[in-house]
Amino acid sequence: GFIVSSDGLILTNKHVVYDTKAAYTVLTNDGEKHEAKVLARDPVQDIALIKINVSGLKTARLGNSDTLKLGQTAIAIGNALGEFRNTVSVGVISGLARTVTASGEGFGSETIQGVIQTDAAINPGNSGGPLLNLKGEVIGMNTAIVSGAENIGFAIPINQAKRDIESVKKSGSIKIPYLGVRYLIVNEA
Repeated sequence: GFIVSSDGLILTNKHVVYDTKAAYTVLTNDGEKHEAKVLARDPVQDIALIKINVSGLKTARLGNSDTLKLGQTAIAIGNALGEFRNTVSVGVISGLARTVTASGEGFGSETIQGVIQTDAAINPGNSGGPLLNLKGEVIGMNTAIVSGAENIGFAIPINQAKRDIESVKKSGSIKIPYLGVRYLIVNEA
């Protein structure tokens, strides 16, 4: 994940913190360990917000994912394979507004809509890490890869995550408007 407010609010993927019974620890770049509390898991998107009790933290600058262009440079940062901290890979935005079905051990599968496709290497362990533009602004959050392919990865656009961040800051939870529609086949009877 990455820090989005100086008081310890961290954005990550829901699948990273899917286990509601687990205890979570955040390792910051200065080598410190902090107990983390999961504040909210988005019911629709692969987004979660966690909190550590630290203040005065440097935050990631959030960009605007609505202005992305195909071929634009993208920089992925994460803990590749859960072993190599702060791995940086560079590629391009190779697709926009993709819909993918992602799955993983322990949390099943879900359809993720509107994601950014990139060929910047995203590996297991990069989930929740930032996808940056050349200005160093976060334009997405690394979330999934296509197994069996080379460098086809996906990131949730940061503008989708901004709504969740603001919702947690205001209300302490993620509020999603939802309209349920159901249909029934009508026959002669």
